[in-house]
Amino acid sequence: MKVKFLPEGQEIEIAPDQSVMDLAHKNGIFIKSICGGVPNCAECRVKLVEGDENVMEPSNNELNLIGTGHFIDHRRLSCQLKCFGDIVVDLSEQLEKQKTAPKKVLGNRKMDLDKSHATNEMLVDTDKDLVDKVEKNFEQNKNARPRTKSGSGGGKKRNGRNRNRNRNRSGGKSGGGNRSSGAPKKSD
Repeated sequence: MKVKFLPEGQEIEIAPDQSVMDLAHKNGIFIKSICGGVPNCAECRVKLVEGDENVMEPSNNELNLIGTGHFIDHRRLSCQLKCFGDIVVDLSEQLEKQKTAPKKVLGNRKMDLDKSHATNEMLVDTDKDLVDKVEKNFEQNKNARPRTKSGSGGGKKRNGRNRNRNRNRSGGKSGGGNRSSGAPKKSD
């Protein structure tokens, strides 16, 4: 059994229980996948050009991701596509994804810090007026009175509720005990 990958025309032998995505990755062919073949991302779609009779019908999980449009455009999830005969798949959509994918920079790069205005992934503006405004704002905020949680007003309400609850538990001196629980008053 062979899988032919278009547009390159590369033909590769495939094992009966191997997915097209697994075959492609093991041979250095790009097919985007976020989920790693679970399936739950639908990023690994490929178009089945020939050999429709040599593959199983899509599973319910696959149909939930790609929809019934697969019957029109013959796109399948390569992570779920297993064959029992020769097939031809078109990777044009995957090549477009590879072109538009952001490039990752690996390793260390030497930078000329005199030319860069970035420090610790933050832009530094060299506008003197802006720097003066930021420093002035910083000094004003530093000299301002700090806000505390107890000054927000929320604590009094909670303390009052706890005080009433504690009175009700301490023998009912405040007038009747805990009436909302329906429990009878304890008598000594």
